Amino acid sequence: MNKNITKEFYKKIDLPYKLNELEPIINFLSMHYHYDVLHENYKINLNEKILEEIEEEKLRKDFPTLEKLMKCWEQLPSKLKEDVRFFGGGLINHNFFFANLTKPYKEEEKIDPDLLALIQKKYTSLKELKAKLIESSLKVRGSGWTWLVLNEDNQLQIVNTANQDSPWLFNLRPLIAIDVWEHSYYLDFGTDRKEYVKKLLGHLLNWKYISNVYLDYKNS
Repeated sequence: MNKNITKEFYKKIDLPYKLNELEPIINFLSMHYHYDVLHENYKINLNEKILEEIEEEKLRKDFPTLEKLMKCWEQLPSKLKEDVRFFGGGLINHNFFFANLTKPYKEEEKIDPDLLALIQKKYTSLKELKAKLIESSLKVRGSGWTWLVLNEDNQLQIVNTANQDSPWLFNLRPLIAIDVWEHSYYLDFGTDRKEYVKKLLGHLLNWKYISNVYLDYKNS
């Protein structure tokens, strides 16, 4: 590998809050391990693996963004595919998950009216959507994710993905990400995944961000 090549072509997001600002729901130590250690390792491993095989100039031309890389992962050399699927998935999933969160609140921010109407059409109410997300998250065996996505028909859909599989692999557009790997909740909730997901959906979701993501999809 060229020693002068950029070691961090694909990046993790800067958090829009401090590590301790999700307390008392998610504590500082949980966020430190999750963001500073685990998320960092996905970034490091993805960049090391991919830059060993593909020149930076080609990456800039063919896979300029992490999203494009994940959408087009099957075009990669066969020896890279599974590493990108796992480490790239880990990086982009966590980027989206951490952006999905905000400081704890008692009352939810206003949701984009078109998105709210879509939720009510499919799930009758926001409360029912949350119940369905909780139900789906409890069906993930082992490690994985629960998502609210827009599918190719522009319909809302709840999907689970295993390990670090990502909606972008399947041409799905995520709106809500729920990390149900045990490391995301064990220090705060023990093995009580249901309570973790319930608290996350009720007090940490950044609906302003989610609404903006929806509007970007709608206008693209």
